[in-house]
Amino acid sequence: SYPNGEFKFGMGVASMDFECAPCITEALMERVQHHSWGYMASTEELRDEVVKWNGDYHNNDLDSSMVTLSDGVYPGMIAAMRAFAPRGSKVLIMSPAYSGFYTMASAANIETVDSEMKLVNGRYEIDFDDLEAKMTSDVRALIVCNPQNPTGNVWREEELLRAGRLALEHGIVVLSDEIHSDVIRDGQKFTPFSALPDRDVVNNSLTFNAISKTFNLAGMKNAYYYSKSPTMLGRVNKYHRAELSTLGVVANVAAYKYGRDWFDQANAYMDRTHTMIEDFVKKNMPSVGYVRNEGTYMTFLDFTKTMAAIGADEMYKSHDKRSPEHYLQDWMVYNSGVYLNPGSNYGQGGAGRMRMNIASSQVVVQDVLEAMAAAVNKV
Repeated sequence: SYPNGEFKFGMGVASMDFECAPCITEALMERVQHHSWGYMASTEELRDEVVKWNGDYHNNDLDSSMVTLSDGVYPGMIAAMRAFAPRGSKVLIMSPAYSGFYTMASAANIETVDSEMKLVNGRYEIDFDDLEAKMTSDVRALIVCNPQNPTGNVWREEELLRAGRLALEHGIVVLSDEIHSDVIRDGQKFTPFSALPDRDVVNNSLTFNAISKTFNLAGMKNAYYYSKSPTMLGRVNKYHRAELSTLGVVANVAAYKYGRDWFDQANAYMDRTHTMIEDFVKKNMPSVGYVRNEGTYMTFLDFTKTMAAIGADEMYKSHDKRSPEHYLQDWMVYNSGVYLNPGSNYGQGGAGRMRMNIASSQVVVQDVLEAMAAAVNKV
């Protein structure tokens, strides 16, 4: 919808700009020489590789019987919402949080309730008093996003335990989205919800994951969910339907089996990119607030001062935009060529913020930063 030449840098959608891991391309090329596209005999190899990756990478002990393959996190989580949250009930979301959670809840015919996180000493933290206050009798599910998209929190064991015990006390099921769990910054430790040292909390949860963020395979439509409670898993499976593609299975198996070195290099590169962005913003964009990322390849920037300078709180109305952040999104494209995602997409806690994907060449990221700095420093 932007004029030619205005939109130069797309830094919104959560996918990488990097070339695919060679092991994946090689496996796909080999498979397409088969010349037969009937039903696959089995997807057990993929399930086994899911178990192995979780064990090797996250020290999380799973069994293949705990795992259900899906064609996306969306259908799995929607099935879980339908299984545990009747029509008209509510799901509790710690915001700012991934915009897709609200879409999933709508598809499941349930309402959402936000518990806004607090910014404490430069880190987003769960407001546990508010979280518990929002755990009313009509709330049936709590979504935990770890790492948190868009803020980049990697939740600590004690934070997860506290949230999980509150949910258990109030009869609320925990749905843990861990799709970014491999993208962890140096010095951080990821704790799977299902590996918490409280069996009752673990058995009150389901985890949703995919390798799509790790290896940039969203187009291959493969994901999975699991629970260490057979009863919980069985309830969700009754509502779940998935049709996996042959090439998606081939790509995912190859990534799990042969792609770890590629990903470790990519993750280290993105870690350095995060540091580069932090240094640049603090030095060259003093009006923009920066919160240090702990995981994901997103950064969540605070443009509150820029929005005030351009009158976004009023201008969005006259320009027929959904929010002040959507007005800033357009303003940024027209003034810098950079497309960012509006923070208001991520719930109440996203006011004044914009999400930026950093999974690109550092040359591109440097150009993006310089373009944004030139724009915001003029107002």
